[in-house]
Amino acid sequence: MGIVLSEWSDLVRREYLSEFVASGGAAVKLAVAAPEDVPRVLDSLEQVSRTEGFVAARVSAAKTRVHSVDRIFHAVARQIEWDETADRYLRRLLGEHGVVGLEGRGLHEMDAIADANGRLKSDLYAEISRLISHRVLENRALAREFRAAVAMLCWSRINPQNVSPSDAEIVHQWLVGERCSMATLKRMQIYQRIARHNARWVLVSLARWLHEIGHAGLVLLLDLSAVAAVSPPDAESLRYTRMGVLDTYEVLRQFIDETDEMEHLMVVAVAGPGLLEDPRRSVDNYTALKMRTSDEVRDRSRANPLAALVRLDAGVKP
Repeated sequence: MGIVLSEWSDLVRREYLSEFVASGGAAVKLAVAAPEDVPRVLDSLEQVSRTEGFVAARVSAAKTRVHSVDRIFHAVARQIEWDETADRYLRRLLGEHGVVGLEGRGLHEMDAIADANGRLKSDLYAEISRLISHRVLENRALAREFRAAVAMLCWSRINPQNVSPSDAEIVHQWLVGERCSMATLKRMQIYQRIARHNARWVLVSLARWLHEIGHAGLVLLLDLSAVAAVSPPDAESLRYTRMGVLDTYEVLRQFIDETDEMEHLMVVAVAGPGLLEDPRRSVDNYTALKMRTSDEVRDRSRANPLAALVRLDAGVKP
């Protein structure tokens, strides 16, 4: 029994995104569709997410090794306009504290902003420093390293550096998993790289920070076609061994188990029929995930559209 895509995407919007996730909840969903329909499913979910005010990030298993959660985060980080979001966050923060004259000016134009507010430039710098320290560095809802990275990005908007690579550029490299100077990172109080042990917490921090900026949150769309398919989608696609498949399912299992620790975040994984049917690649091979996604009570004539794992009707267009 399949569920019509238009019905399911509308249900995701109404039951999850519009209120529950936007208000601080989190959810993880898996969907199965015909291989040729997987892009259409992802397009529909991306459109719904953006309509509801979320930042939508798509990660394909064909290009990113999704069996490592740090690789997933780095792929998401490449889709975030970090300088723009830092600028937006800081403008919002300054506006909340009565700083005016920001429209049409870069935040580095501190002389003009100080004049517009009748303050000394040094006093304005001191106030901004206190705000960044209080609202970012002391925000325990965010991962420690993420806080330090965001604080540095905010400072880079106020006081851009002329050296290259600048501290902001080093932070960008750290966020997307590129090689960068650990000595510079430590000076910014970032003491470890984003890896398997902390990437999920940094991803959760990103979702919370996006909400603070004014977005509803983050929707992570995973295309697992390359994981569930016996043959890769194309010649350039990454290939997953049996252990790679199981590690991917473990990543999903961890997302499900840590839903209560996540906020403003929805994870949706979409794959072809192999996710359910292939004897070597289906979720049947990983009991921990199967137990968390299978319905123990089912209607004989209708599929449950709210189930953790759904099969979408490939014959009906969204």
